[in-house]
Amino acid sequence: MRREPIKTKTTYLLTTTFFVILSTLFTLIQAPVSHAKEPQKVVIVPFAMHAERDISFLRDGILDMLGSRLYSKDKLVVIEEGLVKKAMGNYQGPINLAYVSGLAAKLGADYALFGSLTVFGESISLDATLVSLKKEKPPAIVFFQSKDRESLMPEINKFAQKVCAEIFGEVYAERESRLSPSMPKIRESQQGDFKGASFWKSKPLEIRIQGMAISDVDDDKENELVLISYKDVFVYRKDDGSLKRVGEIKGKVYYNFIGVDVADINRNGKSEIFITDLRRDSGRLKSFVLEWDGERFRKIADNENWYYRVLHVPGRDNILLGQERGPYDIFKGGVYELKWSNGRYTPERRQILPKWLNIYGFTYGDVLHNGQEMIVAFTQNDRIRIMDREGNEVWTSIERFGGSEIYLNLPSETIPSEGRSGDREEMERVYLAQRIHIADLDNDGRIEVIVVKNKDFTRRLFSRLRLFKSGHVEYLTWDSLGLSVKWKTQEISGYISDYAIADLNNDGEDELVFSVVAKTGSVLGKAKSFIVSGR
Repeated sequence: MRREPIKTKTTYLLTTTFFVILSTLFTLIQAPVSHAKEPQKVVIVPFAMHAERDISFLRDGILDMLGSRLYSKDKLVVIEEGLVKKAMGNYQGPINLAYVSGLAAKLGADYALFGSLTVFGESISLDATLVSLKKEKPPAIVFFQSKDRESLMPEINKFAQKVCAEIFGEVYAERESRLSPSMPKIRESQQGDFKGASFWKSKPLEIRIQGMAISDVDDDKENELVLISYKDVFVYRKDDGSLKRVGEIKGKVYYNFIGVDVADINRNGKSEIFITDLRRDSGRLKSFVLEWDGERFRKIADNENWYYRVLHVPGRDNILLGQERGPYDIFKGGVYELKWSNGRYTPERRQILPKWLNIYGFTYGDVLHNGQEMIVAFTQNDRIRIMDREGNEVWTSIERFGGSEIYLNLPSETIPSEGRSGDREEMERVYLAQRIHIADLDNDGRIEVIVVKNKDFTRRLFSRLRLFKSGHVEYLTWDSLGLSVKWKTQEISGYISDYAIADLNNDGEDELVFSVVAKTGSVLGKAKSFIVSGR
């Protein structure tokens, strides 16, 4: 597994601050422009970077990241990075008002943005200038400075208000989501048609949803929704258009749930709940399995050294997979199918998979529609790869999909073994892949590959930082050139943490169900998540 070099605290502070500031700034720029009949065009001149060390690695992703924030194409568009670079040519002179104005005029832009970011020690400052070429108004100049980490967020808020007042003359409240005219709108507490008008959205839940799964877990012949936070398990049922909590299992503060799956593996008519628990205190796997005994959920397996994952493969029974963790290897050995035997879940058949694959981020299915079951997997850089059962590559996507905030700490080779479980600052992160689902939801006889696509504003450039602010789900189908988009949901503000293809409302038909983290909990407030479903 490829390891990224460990970055210093100052570099991480710079990176986090830079993207928070730019996300705030360009969210503001998206504010509606009064009476604009045509989209406003803005040219973004690469920001000058000033720091104690080389930070040129940030440059290549800046324009792409900023452009990804502009969803309202009828209001504001960013001139393509390639056109800007071509217009700039080999220019090495100063990036000042005269040059930027000339460059913007050459490209036919309405606005031009340029500035510089400076980091010295723990101090961060940003100077930004927005130039209006079509309106007779002076350039808008804003200045931001934070002396330390503690004062960072209040100063960013002040900076955002100043940008609104000086550039747009109004306070901009960011919309919870940006809707594409071709996509259905999500309405809270309303059930709608998946192909037509709307999805259903739950009311906010005051938890940060780490994972979710759906099945009948209490033997009432109706499906329940199982959610996990980092230490607690919640069981909900959708009833009369809303979610009602029917069960809760509280955990300890040192628990660290990284996955939940449900399936009736022991064949007793009710699904077990498989919790993958990687303990915070010891760094060891202490996974367990819950089952309803008629009165409560009790553990039928505990302290298991298994990562669990259930695959829902069309035309086959649910498959429970397991992979062990070693003392120094986060994934040990191969991936095995686990069977219930003599009161235990035991490994029976090792899966034939490429060595670079682990238990997360793959499935099986006839995605080529030729009668052959293929492996569909996420690569380590979140691209989709289709392989035959011998691991030979058939196709790999150009685009990245998935995107997860759940990670495992990989001890650095430079750390003595006795210190590997405690020194979190010196550990590298290995982000786990999202699920891949395969299903024929539209009943056209051809299965689709269904995947999450979270937008990371760091473009996967950093080993210890991911900033997901929005995402959507795509339905992909195979044609002569590869997987192409058949349908996708609207862009959702927040981080899509997990999803399932299952019958949440117990009407006899499967639907798309996904969990969205809208707010991460902190000392300043509780977390907020919600569930979305539609067919």
